[in-house]
Amino acid sequence: MNQVQLSSTQDLQRDLLRRAAWLKWLKPPTPTVNTGRLLEHVLALCPPASHRVLDLGCGSRNLPGAIRCDLAVTTPGVRTDAARLPFGAGTFDCVIATALLEHVPYPRLVVREIHRVLRSQGLVFIEVPFLEGFHADPDDFQRFTFRGLDILLHRFDIFEREVCVGPNSALSWILREYPAAWFRSPSLALIAKFIAAWLSVPIKYLDYFMARRPGAARIAAGLGVLARRRA
Repeated sequence: MNQVQLSSTQDLQRDLLRRAAWLKWLKPPTPTVNTGRLLEHVLALCPPASHRVLDLGCGSRNLPGAIRCDLAVTTPGVRTDAARLPFGAGTFDCVIATALLEHVPYPRLVVREIHRVLRSQGLVFIEVPFLEGFHADPDDFQRFTFRGLDILLHRFDIFEREVCVGPNSALSWILREYPAAWFRSPSLALIAKFIAAWLSVPIKYLDYFMARRPGAARIAAGLGVLARRRA
């Protein structure tokens, strides 16, 4: 399935949901399950109630006490480009950026801004995809490995890493997309994807047992790191 076919299938799905809202009850669950623990850990280290926490690329998430920031954030929140943050240097004790860097064309610029707005020794928690499928929100540009994150965060000290979305989620995503790739018709591709999604979704729950195995990082769907800004 090429980019045009992928867009057509997504447009068809959105159009069907607009026409028949009841179809949302038949929509398959997401192909991934996040089994990570680092987000809870960083919120325990820097609780938003007593620290200045920026939730960058927050989407619909609402962490009580944190500053919500996104391109299309609903109020309360700050609507801005992650590569040009409207905050002064050293404003925050902690920055959380989950499922963000794959959606920006120049992640180095975003990381540079995170570095700027963090205080000395401030924390940054980042989650990124590795073997997740294409998901435009509104676009999708790149994937990351732990070694790639080492380079991207070279001005930080990474002190914790985890597989937050494991290999079985990656497999579940592939299995739901694979049958659809055989069809040129967006309608047939959507039907194939719908059936495959419901059949394959239980696989993702095996990540509760596998995500922390030693080899999981080699075929994980998503990775997370916790780092500290150098003085």
